[in-house]
Amino acid sequence: MASFLAAALLLILLLPRLWVEFAWFEQFQLEQLLLRRWAVQGVAFIAVLGLGIPLQLQQLQRCWSLRSQNQIQRGNLPPLRGWGLSFVLALLLGSLLLGLTYLLVQARGLINAPFNNEALSGLPMLAGVPVGLLLALALALLLPLLRWPLTTLRIALSAALVASATALARGWSLWLPALLAAPFGQGDPITGLDLSFTLLQLPALQLVLSVVMGQLLVGLAACLWLSVSQGNSFSEWYFSGLSKPQQRVLQPQLAALALVAALITALSPFELMVDGHGVAAGAGFVDVYVRLPLRLLLAGLLLLTAGGLMTPLPSGWLRRGLLLPLACTGLLIPLAELLIAPVVQRFMVQPRELQLERTYLERTIKATRAAFGLDQVQQETLEPRQGLDAADLKQGPGTIENLRLWDNQPLLATNRQLQQLRLYYSFPSAAVDRYSLSSDQNRGAQQVLIAPRELDANALPGASRTWQNLHMVFTHGYGFTVSPVNAFGPDGLPIFFVKDLGRSGQVQGFAELDVTSAEVRRQLPVGEPRIYFGFNATPYAIAPSRVKEFDYPEGDLNIYSHYKGTLGVPLSHSWQKIFAANYLREPRLLFTGALEANSKLLLRRQIQARLKAIAPFLRFENAPYLVTASLPPGSGFKRGVHQFWFVDGFTTSRSYPYSEANSQGLRYLRNPVKAIVDAYTGDVRFYVSDPQDPILRTWQRIFPELFAPLAEMPKELLKHIQVPQSQFAIQAEMLLRFHVTDVRTFYNGDDVWDIPLEIYGNRSVEVRPYHVTLQLPGEKRPEFVLLLPFSPLKRPNLVGWLAARNDGNAYGKLRLVRFPQQRLLLGTQQISALIEQDPVISRQFGLWNRQGSEVIQGNLLVVPIGKGLLYVEPIYLKARNGGLPTLVRVVVSDGRRFVMESNLEKALALLVAK
Repeated sequence: MASFLAAALLLILLLPRLWVEFAWFEQFQLEQLLLRRWAVQGVAFIAVLGLGIPLQLQQLQRCWSLRSQNQIQRGNLPPLRGWGLSFVLALLLGSLLLGLTYLLVQARGLINAPFNNEALSGLPMLAGVPVGLLLALALALLLPLLRWPLTTLRIALSAALVASATALARGWSLWLPALLAAPFGQGDPITGLDLSFTLLQLPALQLVLSVVMGQLLVGLAACLWLSVSQGNSFSEWYFSGLSKPQQRVLQPQLAALALVAALITALSPFELMVDGHGVAAGAGFVDVYVRLPLRLLLAGLLLLTAGGLMTPLPSGWLRRGLLLPLACTGLLIPLAELLIAPVVQRFMVQPRELQLERTYLERTIKATRAAFGLDQVQQETLEPRQGLDAADLKQGPGTIENLRLWDNQPLLATNRQLQQLRLYYSFPSAAVDRYSLSSDQNRGAQQVLIAPRELDANALPGASRTWQNLHMVFTHGYGFTVSPVNAFGPDGLPIFFVKDLGRSGQVQGFAELDVTSAEVRRQLPVGEPRIYFGFNATPYAIAPSRVKEFDYPEGDLNIYSHYKGTLGVPLSHSWQKIFAANYLREPRLLFTGALEANSKLLLRRQIQARLKAIAPFLRFENAPYLVTASLPPGSGFKRGVHQFWFVDGFTTSRSYPYSEANSQGLRYLRNPVKAIVDAYTGDVRFYVSDPQDPILRTWQRIFPELFAPLAEMPKELLKHIQVPQSQFAIQAEMLLRFHVTDVRTFYNGDDVWDIPLEIYGNRSVEVRPYHVTLQLPGEKRPEFVLLLPFSPLKRPNLVGWLAARNDGNAYGKLRLVRFPQQRLLLGTQQISALIEQDPVISRQFGLWNRQGSEVIQGNLLVVPIGKGLLYVEPIYLKARNGGLPTLVRVVVSDGRRFVMESNLEKALALLVAK
């Protein structure tokens, strides 16, 4: 009866949360996806408890029954007394507490982050538990164990089982893809098993084995505690030894413990392929010929020990003669590895390291390039000259026309003062994109910076931050600004294709760029500009309601509106309001009186959180970008809404064999998903841009209704997909070493590259990838690319650049252009230094800095043009006490001459003047 009441109470507490989550998924027609996730977790939880409770608690009861017998036949094990007994009891108490804490910490880790591989074993998080806390828990557990041993141990075992069941239920993110893993079609170098085992099935196996090991440790420690503390053990501080019935009862537990330890040790080939100890990223010579044989020998000995414990041997001397040597040898093997491996590495491998490690270095180079897509990079060598002439400029009109003069930081700073308009608005992000605004196809698409004007509820004055204002009145941002990257007004401020709010909002062309107002209105539609879902972390909203929602100020008046979307958690019925109030822990929802029949609860309004709730198995780009486009009927999105967030989704792994880990610990990276979020309704779509990715194909098997092919994306949106900057940055990071495919050169490290430095503002920073519109070598038309230059390690000159293409059928292709290393091509750091050393430029900088202003040197762009390289750096001026950053000069260089002028056209004309 008590268990029934407890279950009923738990259901009452969980039901509101379950319904809100179900209704939230139902708005996307993804309720089946959620039910499938719940079902697999429920089955796992029940299965673990169903197996664990009979096995663990019945075993504990058997040990208690033997302890309770009056006649206990003494076994053939030596007795314990004094300090020996104290040590054994302390060891058992520590093992019980350690195993229980391990399982609880692991369960908590998987509850909080089920896709975090650090929770696989629980050890990284267990290391964070304070030793003082463990000692306090041990002391708190000791008294109940002495007074009520059986009850205390039953509670401890039950807690361990619940933790294990929770861990495996939340670990569906690991074992479900392991069951449905799509093959990679490629075997690993040591075992020959398909890579899907290492990447998808091995983590699940590690999770299961770690849970079973923790359970066995707790169960064995509990049974041994009952056995050792029997009779007068505490009063006389003497234990006569385990009886033969007790030994027979404990043997299966010891055998199971040895078997699981053998399985864990047998996974050594896969662990060494991921985390080697030599010059290769995976298993090297010492790993293969020393560590691996020793570990497999240990696994074999543990397996024999498990078999011996379960085999009925005829006499005690025979059992001791077999099992004790096995156990002792097993204990010596880790010590042997610890001693032998460094000796072999130092005296055998290091004197001829390249010869012995060549095979493993080849594996590392090949695996790393494949894991990060570097094997698909197109390479070529160019010999640009240091110097430009007028003929070079004529070869790249599209490049010249779209050279970016405005960086994100000064543009956002200007927007916040000119276009924020009220303190509760903010411009948290700005992204470079391209739109076909000009009729001249030779110019390429017009590069623009688009910045959404979002709501910042935290900026409301304290008196205005009422519950109704936060959740019913100030519910959304409004509009966006669009600025060309390559133009500025006579006052040095950016010009806007789209700016301001409401009826005073302006959508206009710019004659100097050959862009008409009509074309801007067609290509940059405003439509329904309210942004309910965005980049900022925004509290939940309740809309529509009887309370008017603030839109924007107009003079002394405020303009209001109501949410007209159909998506959201419904609040039509009383029971729905009760469930929502319980979910939000907000009783005011029940008494507001402002709700209507069509009111909706809008949850997870930050787009990354929204996407993560639906597809937690993907990583998402931290820098989403806004696109405005007019979609035709039948596109699936709400009519009249034109603003959409683009977010890239990644599949990753930390266990790709022989792949070098990047700075984040990743050994595999793909970008197979393009997610689109409607900024007004919050509607979500997932499109597959790389159907060949095996990890994504696995998730498609599990959740087929979630994904659509990229061909189904509306063409108006498809034109705006971009290679994500985070993926490009990671590929560039790995390319610094792994552009080398020759083993000797790689081993010697004499062709390692680096990310060059530049001066931004007044400090030296690494060059970040930047978008440019340029005509790549061998191509006939300019295109939108992401570019990053490279320099040799610890040298400032240029050695090449990497470009990611974004347009049409070339999307996603990487182009690596290398420069001859025997020629000196000035790098960004050298150009920045030479700009500051130029007498004319330096004198002007000094004058500005002495007049209460601050000179800000913008991003230095290096672009290939004609037969040479063009360096372009915008110069901004800003008052030291606040003020607007204004674009006052443009510095250009071809590596020989440096020219600073008021605009790019004048500077280029002087640069190539004879």
